[in-house]
Formats: sequence, C-alpha cells, structure tokens
Amino acid sequence: MSDTLLCTPSVPADASTRDRVLALLREAACGTGEGWRSGEEISALLGLSRAAVSKHVRTLRGRGFLIDAVPRRGYRLLAESGDFSAAAVRAGLRSRLLGQARWIWLEETDTTNNVAVRLAVEGAEEGCVVVAGRQSAGRGRKGRSWFSAPRSLAFTVVLRPSRTGAAEVTHMALAAVCDAVRELTGLKPEIKTPNDVLLNGRKICGVLVESGHRADELEWMVIGVGVNVNARAEDFAPEIRDRAGSLLTASGRAVDRAELLRRILERLDECYLAAEGRLTPPDA
Repeated sequence: MSDTLLCTPSVPADASTRDRVLALLREAACGTGEGWRSGEEISALLGLSRAAVSKHVRTLRGRGFLIDAVPRRGYRLLAESGDFSAAAVRAGLRSRLLGQARWIWLEETDTTNNVAVRLAVEGAEEGCVVVAGRQSAGRGRKGRSWFSAPRSLAFTVVLRPSRTGAAEVTHMALAAVCDAVRELTGLKPEIKTPNDVLLNGRKICGVLVESGHRADELEWMVIGVGVNVNARAEDFAPEIRDRAGSLLTASGRAVDRAELLRRILERLDECYLAAEGRLTPPDA
C-alpha cells in the first residue's frame, strides 16, 4: 500500500497526457507551497482545454489518486493509493475461480450488478468480475439506493452455485471484506446483518445478492460489493454523512484498492468453493 507522493522530476517523452497532468500535480505537491496547481496553468503548459484537464483529473481519481479541486485555487494531489486496474488486481491473484474468467472494467456504470446480471443471463462463465470506478445508481436491499463515494470500490462477481444460498454467500462476502480490511489496515470492522459492514459505528460496506431461476432451478447468482475506501467525510452526501465512513477516514491513510479487491476475491473464493464442496475446508 502507498499513501505517499512520488516526487518525480520528469516523465518520459512519450508519456500520455494523463501522466503529464499527474506529473504537474506531483511537482506542485512536492514543492514548497501548498501544492495547488490551477487548471489554467495546466491547460497552458500542456496545450489542453480546461474541460480536458478536468476529464484527465477525473480519470486519475478513478485510478486511485486523491485529488482536491477548489474553485479559483485549482487542483492538489493529496495521496496516491496505487494503480487501480484489472492488470494490477490480477497480478498475484491467488484465487482458483473468482477473477480467473472474464473481467469487465468500467470507468462508470449505473451499477455493476446490472452489468453482471446481463452477463449471467447471456451465459457468462462463473467467476466473471465486473468492476466500476464509479456507480451512478448503486442499489442496496429492498430497492434502497447506495451512495457510490469517490475513490471507492464497487464490483460484482458471477456465480453458478449448486447448493449455496444467497444468505450464505452474503455472509461469506461480508466476512471476506472484514478479513481483507483487517489485514491491510489493522482496523477492526464488524458485520451488521443482513448485509452491511461497520467501522467505528459507521457503514463502510454493503453487499447485494441477486439470482435468476429457470423452472424453479437456480441458474445464476451475482454478488455485488461496495466498499467506501478512500472517500473523505465531505465526499458523502449531507444526509448520510453522520453514519457513513471509509477506510481513509478511519485510518487516516489511503488504501490500495487493487490490493483490497484482490484479497477480498481470494477469501470469498476459498469460502465459496468450500461451501460448494469443490475445496477442502482449511480446518478439515
């Protein structure tokens, strides 16, 4: 995990425009001032429109960079939490099933569950993973909405269980999140049944399981997980700010989302395969 700023004096000549924007923000953050760099200055230095600068900043945020934006001051890089990409997650992934099939990696979608349901109905292989940098219409139980905080984790996996029920899978996912968070941060989250994880009394995670049947036979199941990772208190909508939390606000440190996702998948993978009788349980 990295929550420090990488002070690099330059970028390769063939670097992408996004990397050049990042380099300018790093340069300002590592300087002697307060770290601000105006959109106007970035535009002039790189020959971009202000709208293009804003778009690249949004992409960088989606990749795990904590960037402040304040009118008349500009942008300020606060922390880096590692590369958030399919390649970063799959590197070293030690699962047997989850994440070993197809990956769908989206910058933004309404909800990863909707995408995963469509894939499941179309016959997607078990273990398929859908990840989104941002959800515009996240969902919870009983039709409730799920606020998708910036720089957080939203993903769904496709399962085709033969004997594992939704309640069991939900608990497995909640336990996997708790285990991964404890290992990465030392924090002690708690499960709040039926589908939440709390940290210091604040909700940091929700799980939503949906399933499809044919002739009364379970055909597929998708399990969606949303974790508030590197969101600040002010990122939450005012109406939930008193009860929502994140790993950043609890620990004071940015968390590598790729590493968090990898660990959640590994723990859920082991529990699910054991419950399905496809893996010898550790204590057997």
